[in-house]
Amino acid sequence: MKISAAAFVRTTLGAIALTLGASAMAQPVVRFQDYPGTGNMLVKVAIEQGFCQQAGIRCELRTIPAAPLGMQTMLAGDIEVFYGPTEVIAASAARKVPIKVIAAGFVEPVFFMAAAANTELPTEKEGYPGVVKSFKGKKIGVTQRGSGAEFQVVDMLADVGLTANDVTFVAVGAPDTAFPALTRGQVDLIMTFSPTDGMCEVLKACRVVVDPRKGQGPKSILATRGGAGAMAVKADWAAANAPTVAAIRRTLELSEAFITNPANFGRTLEILRKTFALQLPNADQIAEVALRNSIGTFKARGTVPAMQAVADSMTENKLLPGKVDLAPVVLP
Repeated sequence: MKISAAAFVRTTLGAIALTLGASAMAQPVVRFQDYPGTGNMLVKVAIEQGFCQQAGIRCELRTIPAAPLGMQTMLAGDIEVFYGPTEVIAASAARKVPIKVIAAGFVEPVFFMAAAANTELPTEKEGYPGVVKSFKGKKIGVTQRGSGAEFQVVDMLADVGLTANDVTFVAVGAPDTAFPALTRGQVDLIMTFSPTDGMCEVLKACRVVVDPRKGQGPKSILATRGGAGAMAVKADWAAANAPTVAAIRRTLELSEAFITNPANFGRTLEILRKTFALQLPNADQIAEVALRNSIGTFKARGTVPAMQAVADSMTENKLLPGKVDLAPVVLP
């Protein structure tokens, strides 16, 4: 029986489509925690640039605006990869939670303190640590109670002889909800992350008063440079999915190489704007400022000594019951 050329083409294309479909189905799906704003930038770039597919995995992002909630979600099996401050890793390790750190995502301190335009801080001109003395009696917004943001505020307070009892902590979430809480007077300050710095600069509604990314802050926080963030999975998942873990790491390395190339800033900004998800005036300008301020922090891997500095600081400030060794938690 003769087959027409058109039928042959249709049959061939159908076979190719089935092969590609089967190949895509065979790729493990990896769900990563994300945040509003710049968020999990390495994975955003990996998805848009096809790096996940190159590494043999399907990457998906799930927006979970607070790190402790992200950890809970990962442990419940609703995502594979937690992404957030190392403080949450240390707190989990102290409770013997079976997790493994497989990557970083960001390595510089991510949180900074911003004050509303009308928040008066009499000691602000002293810079750090003097400005912190003016925090006494203030309402300070943090992403979530018990979060890395709160732990770092406690570190700042300790530098000037204050404690958590000298302020009132209020959970205000990620920048999309923290910024309105600040500008509407619900809190006086917020310990937050990018793109709030872009909002402050572009909209003139607030100002950054302590920025560890610029070397401001307690030694305990500055010592974490190189290990401030982490991506973690359940320990049994890591053991059962070693090839997928290796593929995740390869994907993140490709993204880091892309982002750190100055020639790719425009494309990286384009990717960020597609996923920025903040409905604000001048959102494009805010996104550009935020990316420029934070682009140097997006790294695939951190260092164990810097991560250990996070845990040691928490122990010193009695935020952990005792010394926690993070080396066994981090996959080599």
